[in-house]
Amino acid sequence: MSTAVLSDRAGVLAWTGPPKRPPRPAAKAVAGFAPRLVGPACIVASCASLQTASALATTVFAAFGPVATGALRFLPGAQVLLAIVRPRFRGRSPGSWLTIATAGAAMVATNFLVYEAIARIPLGTAMTLVFLGPLALALLAARRRLDVAWAFAALVGVVMLTGEPAGTSPTGVAFALAAAGAVAITTLITRRVADRTHGHEGLALSIAVAALLTLPVGLPAALGSPELGDLGLVAAVGVLGIALPYALEFDALRRVGVKTYSILLSLDPAVAGLAGLVLLGQHLSPFELLGIALVMGASVGAVASRPAG
Repeated sequence: MSTAVLSDRAGVLAWTGPPKRPPRPAAKAVAGFAPRLVGPACIVASCASLQTASALATTVFAAFGPVATGALRFLPGAQVLLAIVRPRFRGRSPGSWLTIATAGAAMVATNFLVYEAIARIPLGTAMTLVFLGPLALALLAARRRLDVAWAFAALVGVVMLTGEPAGTSPTGVAFALAAAGAVAITTLITRRVADRTHGHEGLALSIAVAALLTLPVGLPAALGSPELGDLGLVAAVGVLGIALPYALEFDALRRVGVKTYSILLSLDPAVAGLAGLVLLGQHLSPFELLGIALVMGASVGAVASRPAG
């Protein structure tokens, strides 16, 4: 399916037939309110899909290890995205391909750091620390005194997440903080990719590059696995963790504003904590939950208080 078809989905789904009678004001309100929920629902579903994939990934770490699991997930994710986006391969400049390849390499580095983190510390804690990457970009772009308060709240939240010695792996925290930096770098690189490509072609091609870069690690792990069920889980991780979230967020961005989109993405750490509890039985202390809430609050505050334009 091409990006042009994806962008026209709302128009295709709309029913244009004339009503038999003029709708009542209450009916108009309901009819106008319901479509507004689609965009936010897509974002929440994207967060749930992504964190479910992360939780599932930890269940096959014993079979493949974090590095090979991260490598294996890129191949099915790339295949699905390439089938949906159908990017153009010919006619791109060497500079464009270099930017795409750099973005793919950055995605690989981020992926490995995240998976090494969630192999050592609870999913909710890890993803909250990783979330500091985009939050830092938002705060660094600001020049207001109020943003100092949001930065301080995020810092307090991090201290609360990492300050308890019991059950907290310093190595896992280090991997998560490194992943936060990698996310920030990847975000800046992918913005350049977006400027050099059309629609989501650059994203699909970057993930395809990531799949090629990780093939030397993933292929031996796949061939050496005696369990087809483990390979099936990794394939599910690729679809749920790469293809489906991007597709949902792509649709959501066409329905909600950038500010609403950013605020709703702040739910990601909470969704990660819930996924860790439900799927992995990981319990967070009230102290850690408060730390997650502070980081989320800082993100919402930084985005919501940003002046328009």
